[in-house]
Amino acid sequence: MTIDDAGKAHDGWTSEALDALPPLDIAFGNSDGFYSPAVREFMTGILKSPSLDWFQSAAAGIENPALVMIGQKARLYTTNHTQAEAMAEWALWQALDFLRNGPRHRALQAEGAWKRTKAREIRGSLWLVVGYGSIGQAVGRRVTALGGQVTGLRRSPGPAEGAARIVAPSELMTELPRADIVLLCPPHTPETENMAGADFFAAMAPEALFLNLGRGALVDEAALMAALDAGRPAFAALDVTRTEPLPEGSPLWRHPKISITPHDSSETPGTVAGADETFLANLAHYLSGKPMKHLVEPVAFLAG
Repeated sequence: MTIDDAGKAHDGWTSEALDALPPLDIAFGNSDGFYSPAVREFMTGILKSPSLDWFQSAAAGIENPALVMIGQKARLYTTNHTQAEAMAEWALWQALDFLRNGPRHRALQAEGAWKRTKAREIRGSLWLVVGYGSIGQAVGRRVTALGGQVTGLRRSPGPAEGAARIVAPSELMTELPRADIVLLCPPHTPETENMAGADFFAAMAPEALFLNLGRGALVDEAALMAALDAGRPAFAALDVTRTEPLPEGSPLWRHPKISITPHDSSETPGTVAGADETFLANLAHYLSGKPMKHLVEPVAFLAG
């Protein structure tokens, strides 16, 4: 079964219109569903299904209230992490623009001024990735290939792909001053709320770049702007903000040391295809009784 942007249900094979979305055993929440004008009808139809057995989400996070309710209802809930590849490219794009003095070059071009500008390279740069999961590893592979060195910060010890070192969260304030680029990508939890505050930014190097690919609530935005005004760190790039959509009057839009993208770092054809591939792979496992990828334990939804 499918549902269109008008909220009308259709037979998935014949496209025949249906009076209502029938009870579902399996549901795939992809980007078409999440960003459709009919998202309310889509979610309501899933939540009203008395026999919902498995929900596959195209997203990696589970903190959205509607997803929490689905997670509490479905026997099986799986996530998707293929968007990490596109998000890693966002991090490299922002880092390269910063290291190569992109804003300065664009300003000189606007002035018609032929002035040589010194820049830095990813080669030899030191990265601190806070929350070294699928996104961190995708970033780590790319940075390492370009000659940078990555330290991943996470709870679980042991080596991880793309990281020269893995350190515990207790080492955060020790590692911050050493990093040329600091990337946030942990989930939003009570423990990570406002983790990037005044003390966090004061510990960063004055020539460093701050990136946030996690959640807006990880960052004290007033503290970030004050820190940038004080010259530490040098610049920030945010794909997420505490309030989304970001209000037009927010000072974040106009701050000269902040680059903002509207939570679209994963919006690529590859991400859409990757989510579909995850669903199809998990569907094969589901039908054959094999273990499914990215299965979320029911306890993760109890707090909701």
